[in-house]
Amino acid sequence: MEKEIIKDLEQWLLDHQEEMFRDIGELVAIPTVVEKGEGGYPYGTALAKAIIKMSQLADKYGFEWENHQWHCISIRYGKGPKQLGIWGHLDVVPPGDGWIYEPFSCRKVKNYLLGRGTQDNKGPDMGSLYVLRYLKEHHIDPGFEIRLIYGCQEESDMKDVGEYLKLEKAPDFSFVPDCAFPVCYGEKGFLKVRLRSEPLSDRITALSGGQAENAIPALGTAVIDGQTIEGKGIGGHSAYPEGLVNAFGVLGEACRTLELKGQDLKAFDFLAQAGKDGYGKTLGIDRSDEPSGAMTCAPTMLFMEDQCMEVVFNIRYPITLNAEDIVKDLEAKAAQYGFHVIRTEDNKPNHEDPNGIWARYLTDCFEEVMGERQEPYVMSGGTYARKVPNAVGFGPGLPKDLTVLGLPEGHGECHQPDESQCIDTLFQAWKVYAYTVLKLTETGLPQA
Repeated sequence: MEKEIIKDLEQWLLDHQEEMFRDIGELVAIPTVVEKGEGGYPYGTALAKAIIKMSQLADKYGFEWENHQWHCISIRYGKGPKQLGIWGHLDVVPPGDGWIYEPFSCRKVKNYLLGRGTQDNKGPDMGSLYVLRYLKEHHIDPGFEIRLIYGCQEESDMKDVGEYLKLEKAPDFSFVPDCAFPVCYGEKGFLKVRLRSEPLSDRITALSGGQAENAIPALGTAVIDGQTIEGKGIGGHSAYPEGLVNAFGVLGEACRTLELKGQDLKAFDFLAQAGKDGYGKTLGIDRSDEPSGAMTCAPTMLFMEDQCMEVVFNIRYPITLNAEDIVKDLEAKAAQYGFHVIRTEDNKPNHEDPNGIWARYLTDCFEEVMGERQEPYVMSGGTYARKVPNAVGFGPGLPKDLTVLGLPEGHGECHQPDESQCIDTLFQAWKVYAYTVLKLTETGLPQA
């Protein structure tokens, strides 16, 4: 029976794949970088256009939808006292520099879709909508409400979810297609720390670098004695520093060779040390726990304010630890280089029971479709699951081979230039999601 269902899902998706590519492409074409308040919308005109685009698609495919004061849009199918939430986000990180392909134009290259947001999160967003299309076209009544909820500020502080939950009750159960398969039951804490140095000499007239607080920078710049010095690295998501090179570390090393003195030298020494690794080891603040693994720690934004160097750190800390101890250790280390903490923001860890009924249900569905058993895990990345009760991350990430694209190192992943979504991965994930929802129509949602 399972094989027959999966075969039918595969054929339906094959028949509709070009429509899905078109819909993803139209969404990718909207440059949905958050611009708070721009145009009178909470997250800017581009996000408002994305909400309108999703409402148009909902109308086109015959679904009810609601605009939640431009914070989120929900698309609904099915009726019943219980609700399943499937969450996604329409915002993207800034494209940054170094793209080979146009960032806001979706292009198909060797079984990949390329463009900002194809992987994070517009490809998976459309996959969720096409699950509803399958149900509707097959006249399947789930017996409960399925609600797709697309937010607009996931890449920063996720206040959009808080606004949504002021207006609507949380779903009874949710999954979030914004991580790797099978099930992510826990997310590390997010800690943002902004440090400021003692005043620098007038030899230093400009400092800049970083595109987003959650991305390891590919470029950092300083102007010293009228000369522009650049540090170039390999950027990517700050939660996954392995294989990346922080441009601030490169910049710090380069500037240390310019016969700097006093606070100037100490500031670039600190930048060099902080950017050497993505785990806080060179600063002596690294730590880990058994369920989460190692803490990640990276300087991601660089500014010059009032003749002082300011650096923003993005830290993802294990679920059993607390932010206060980390800040204390970082502050003590930074003080040795003439820096002090001026602001911190702590988004505490989140985790569900990996052996709970919902995590196990989804893990079983993944196994039934993919034919392999994988256990739930904790990750450094962050999704809406940390903001919603009874929610876990559930794919769509699977192993892939980016080398077929022939891209330079540091290209092709989310938050990198030439972000890509493997089409086979997206289709496999879609089958898992569609199968899971079909199974839920037979068993009903679990008891909370």
